[in-house]
Formats: sequence, structure tokens, C-alpha cells
Amino acid sequence: MTTIQQALHIFRKDARHLRFEIAAVALLLTILMLTGIQTWEGLQESGGRMPDSAAPLTVLLVISWSLLIARVIQTEALPGDRHFWLTRPYGRASLVLSKALFIVAFINLPLLATQAIIVSLDGLPLSSNLGGLFGNQVLLTVGLLLPMAAIAALTRNLAQFLPAAVLVGAVLAGPVMERRGYGDLEWVPSLFGAVLGVSIAGLILWRQYRLRRSVNTALLGTAATAIGVILYVAFPQSAAFAVQSQLTGSPDGPFALSLGQPEPRGEEPVTVNRYRQLAAFPLTVEGANPADLRIQSAELTFKTLSGVRRRVRARVEVVGQNLMHVVSLDRTFFDAAKDSPVSLEAELYLTAYGNARSADVPMDGTPVYISGPGQCGVAAGYSRRRFVCRSAFRIPQPFLSDRVIPWEGYDPLVGQADLRSRFQALVYPVMARSYQFVGGDDELAPTAPLRPTSLLVREPIAYFRYTMEAANIRLGDFAINDAESR
Repeated sequence: MTTIQQALHIFRKDARHLRFEIAAVALLLTILMLTGIQTWEGLQESGGRMPDSAAPLTVLLVISWSLLIARVIQTEALPGDRHFWLTRPYGRASLVLSKALFIVAFINLPLLATQAIIVSLDGLPLSSNLGGLFGNQVLLTVGLLLPMAAIAALTRNLAQFLPAAVLVGAVLAGPVMERRGYGDLEWVPSLFGAVLGVSIAGLILWRQYRLRRSVNTALLGTAATAIGVILYVAFPQSAAFAVQSQLTGSPDGPFALSLGQPEPRGEEPVTVNRYRQLAAFPLTVEGANPADLRIQSAELTFKTLSGVRRRVRARVEVVGQNLMHVVSLDRTFFDAAKDSPVSLEAELYLTAYGNARSADVPMDGTPVYISGPGQCGVAAGYSRRRFVCRSAFRIPQPFLSDRVIPWEGYDPLVGQADLRSRFQALVYPVMARSYQFVGGDDELAPTAPLRPTSLLVREPIAYFRYTMEAANIRLGDFAINDAESR
């Protein structure tokens, strides 16, 4: 019997033996398809809200997939030397191939088909989302299926598998699901983490199916996982910008930032906080439009003549043709240095946007599909209308509009999913964001037709790091009140 024939024989045996578990997973996917399909008309009727059943069904599917992987691998358990399958004997290559075929046939392919149906029936173009469809399968395999397979290969039964899986999930949940603040550069550390995860899981599976030395492999896997988590958490933002700048490029023309003059004040700012003092530092931009820039990260370092240093992160706002950096300094340092010469050094990571294109969205509820934000239109809420965009396998991309502002504090320039959205995106393919209107465009029943809403969609065209220095500044000149920063 050849390797492929033996693998197919084991595959058919596992499919018969685990038919009830397979049926349970198929039932959950059927429920996913029935509850996950939401046409644009249904989205309008729900006021722009996605299905509420996403979280519990996602958890159930993740648990069922993990148990199914454990069951199929532990059917021919690797730890120990008194298993019946060792006497047949099965070839190691055919055994690995059969388990891989089982996982692909009963987890990957059914989910792929289910998500493709949901995207199509939701009214989004499937052809434009094939990359996200297959990319989601890669993410699921790397982030869930391979780690669960590695844990199952190290354990004999579900009694050993369940606590091990919960422990590993608890250790990895924080670093993996944490909002790192990388924005659209999140793919760089994610790719780095995926390579580490595949390497560690592959090493464990190779050693187990090759050597079956469970204790040594478990210790090796634990040490490698700890090192991998440390490397992933410590992945520097500068490295992400360096990788992306090599792929996308840096600014073509001259670019410069300089410290602007503080606004004239008639009186000293009122002390609102006993422990902190807010300060605003305007930066004048040359060679670019400030509206086309996004400060991904900004760190300001202040140094007195005596060598005392303070490094703080800045919040960046666009004010006219300048960038405004708002920082919070500890009161002791500010009071001691506010009237003395201080040097300022700024380290900024910037993203420049360009290739702008505009699109008009009717205000009568008719949706328009725009590459980037996705399908956008107007949906009626309880007491007012909302502007809603939804796209497949990612949250709607940023856009600018003079009639639409972020909804519930969401910043359209950031474009990051929260933890819940990241987790649910593995299962539910369509993600939506709601925005509120400026002025009276949110009326449920306007007396006259409203003009379409114009959206400006841009693409990131450059990623770069910039440092700026300014000497002999006076911190007291840049101090502001809490009310001024809002």
C-alpha cells in the first residue's frame, strides 16, 4: 500500500469514527450561514448593527474545531508506546498526511464555502475579496489549527488536552490580541509572529511524529514559545516602518518639520491638575499637506541644561496648516524647568497619504461600493440616521468627509479593529462601522432631498521616520489648560 493509499485509508476510518463530531461542526457552520447573512436592506432595518450572535457562535466554533483536531490526532495518540496503531504499522508520512487531509476537509473547506456564501449573499463582490477569503484561512490555520494540532500531538486524551489548550490560549491571548498601535503596519509584526508560530508548531509536530519523545518535545516547545512571545512583544515599531518603507517608499520630495511659535497669551494658564501639566507644541510642515499626514507614533524628549531628561508620548492633532503635539508633563519637572532653557527632540513615525479619489454616496439609502471603505450608505437608527460602511475580512478603510464624523469615538484615520472584531473576523467575514453626520443630515425624515455625501478615499504612499530638534525653548510658553486640549 502506497503512502497516499494508506493516508486515504486512515482518513476514511477517521471520518467514520468521528462522524458525530463532524456533524456538530457542520451544524454550527449552518447556523453561522443562516445568522451571518445580512443584506443591505436588513442592515438598514437593524439601524446599521451587525448580528448580535457573533461572539457566542465564534467561541463555540473555535472550541468545536479544537476538540475535533484533538480527537482526530489522538485517535492515533503519539505519547506512549502501547498503542494499537503502532503494531499495524502505519507509516509516519501517511499518518501526518491523513490528519492534514482531515483538518482541511472538515474545517478549512467548509468554513471557506460558508464565508464565500455569506459575502456573496450580503451583496459584496466575491471576486474583489478572494484575497481576504483565502488570507483568512491562512490566519485561521496559523493562529488556531496548527497550535491546537501541536498541543494534541503532545497529549494522550482530552483530559490532558483541555487544560494544556486553555493554558496556552491564556498565555498567547494577551500578546496576540493586544492593540499594538501599529495601525495599517500591524501586518509586519503579525507576519513575524506567524512565522514564529508556524516554526514552533512545525517543530513540535515534526519531533512528535518522527521521534515521539513527548516530554523532551514539550519542554522544547515551552521554551521556544516563551522566547517567541518575548520576541513578538519586543518587536520594534521602527522595524515595521523600515519594512513597509522598503515596500512602499519614502517621500519623493523635500520634507521638513520645525517647531512653531507658541500662541500669545495674556495670562498664565490656570493649574488644573496638581500632578500633570499639559503643553502643546505646534510643528510647521514643509513639503506636504498636514491633512495628508498621519503621525503613527510621536515621542518628545525634553532635556534641561543640567542633564535631566523626560521622554513622553504625544497626542497629535491637525490645526490649520500645522501639526499640534499635546503632551502631559509631570508637575515637578514642569515647575522646575518652565522658565529655563530646554532642548526638545522629537522622534516621529509618519504615514503620508495620496492618490486621492472621491465618491458620492446617495442619502436615500442606496448603497455604493467603494474600493477601500467597502459598501457605504445611510441606515436609520432609533432617532437619527447613521452613515454605515462595511467590507469583507477587514474593517472599512479610512476616508475623509466634511459631512461624516467618527461614531462613538472611532477614529476613521486609525482603521484598527478592537479585540472583539479581530476575534470574530476569523468566523464572520463581513465587518461594519457606523459614523454620525455633521449638522442636520441625520434627520430621519428630511423635508427635501439631500445632496449626496462626498467621500475622499486615499492610499498610504509613504512610511518614514523623522527626527526634529529645537534648542532653548521655554516650556511655560507652551503650557495649556485641560479645556484647551479638548
